[in-house]
Amino acid sequence: MTDTANPPYDVSLLPAAGDAPRCAAHGWSIAVDPGGSALHVDEVVMIDVPLPWPKPVWAVDGFTHIPEAVMAAGEAGRRVRALAAVPLDDGVRRIVAYERVDGVGPMVRHEWHAPDVDIAVLADRLLRNGLGSADSHRVDVAAGHREVAICAQGSHDVCCGADGVRLIDELHAVRPDLSVRKVSHTGGHRYAPTGLTFPDGRMWGFVSAEEMGRIVDRDGSPADVAERCRGWMGAEPVGQVAERAVFAVMEDWSVDDVARHVEVCETDEGWSCVVRLAARIFDVAVVPGRAVPAVACRAEGGLPAKPGREFRVTSVRER
Repeated sequence: MTDTANPPYDVSLLPAAGDAPRCAAHGWSIAVDPGGSALHVDEVVMIDVPLPWPKPVWAVDGFTHIPEAVMAAGEAGRRVRALAAVPLDDGVRRIVAYERVDGVGPMVRHEWHAPDVDIAVLADRLLRNGLGSADSHRVDVAAGHREVAICAQGSHDVCCGADGVRLIDELHAVRPDLSVRKVSHTGGHRYAPTGLTFPDGRMWGFVSAEEMGRIVDRDGSPADVAERCRGWMGAEPVGQVAERAVFAVMEDWSVDDVARHVEVCETDEGWSCVVRLAARIFDVAVVPGRAVPAVACRAEGGLPAKPGREFRVTSVRER
């Protein structure tokens, strides 16, 4: 039995009628591809908010104005995602933002410090008025800083609450040198554990601690981890798939050091994409892939399920 008479997905990919798996476990079992599911934003703003977090996270006392401030940023032409972040244990309360700047490859990092009572007001100012509006609270950060943010908001979904926390614990154990932030819901909990890496601006799904270490260290070839990449945040879903395809054929990680631009044009078969990496230009053909169900977490048969779509790359050619 399905949740609609004509479900917009392949019903053979649903769990068995008597099964009630977590959505991430089911996604892994059917080898769902996370490509094209990343955020498409210009700024990611991580705001220190102590636990516990409610659902939604911005229902926490003192921060209920944050969604309105994000909407104001959007009305001003800025694509912004605000995330709550568990404060570090150094006694400092901070806001960290990563900004995608046209003509620059890596995202630009900004950091501000403020007393607990002022963090919410400072976040509101930065979101509404821009990242240059609070220079009196800004602190200098050394260039080349690499950072990982892992979605671990158990109050939002059990998959990130379990798998995200497990990944954070593993990274703390095996990579104590790595800056890892525990953040609120980033979307895509069916790909848990899911995280973001900076300053490259990529999102990842089903990623292990070993793989995250290789990503941060740029160890090996991009092809080794490309299937875990949800996408680069500088493009929309189809463009993310095309950019990831180019990332996968690169011999090294230099793609993350150069300015990128992705153009997407619909065709009769799917999409024709042009990925520009500085002076290099790639043509990428993308077509629709499987119609996959995004199952309801821990619900019998995964129902009600939402329609999902994978993408498939048919060719990558450098001009």
